[in-house]
Amino acid sequence: MAGEPRTAVDYVVAALDVLADEGSDGLTIAALCRVLQVTKGSFYHHFTGMPAFTTALLAYWESEHSERLIAISVQTPDPVERIGVLTDIAVSLPHAAESAIRAWARSSPEVARVQTRVDRRRERHLVEAFRAIGLEPALATLQARMALALLIGAQHRGPVRPPELRAMFVRLSGAFLADVPAAQRRRLREVLPR
Repeated sequence: MAGEPRTAVDYVVAALDVLADEGSDGLTIAALCRVLQVTKGSFYHHFTGMPAFTTALLAYWESEHSERLIAISVQTPDPVERIGVLTDIAVSLPHAAESAIRAWARSSPEVARVQTRVDRRRERHLVEAFRAIGLEPALATLQARMALALLIGAQHRGPVRPPELRAMFVRLSGAFLADVPAAQRRRLREVLPR
């Protein structure tokens, strides 16, 4: 094949596209090589086989689509603005690939462990963000779980349309606005317009 040399990251990024289009059953070495226009030898230059590749893919997904995004939101010191950043992040996730990962988790213990860890980490971060705007711990936890349930449900229902998902998150924010201190409530309405 005439493709350029590829890095290990090229493979995992391509895998997210394959997952989005074909699900975990379509995620094969042949499919990755076809998408990247390389030979199987190129794949084996980076990975010993599909089990090692799956581990690398999951590590990339957790790092890039959870931990890195959490780190970005933490760089927003204003807690109200952080809620807006988190909404933007949630809307821009690779939803079809995440839905495929969640489906894959039902048949793969390794995928299930990582998916559970990502969900728990995302929830902890959301709880911290909601606490920072003044919600009591129990309400912050409830709001975080509702936001994650909305995200996961939208991904499973698919295809996700970002404007519609954003509107759902904004509408959900109304569920907790009454429990936020008045000054934060006004600012949240500016950050998350109706």
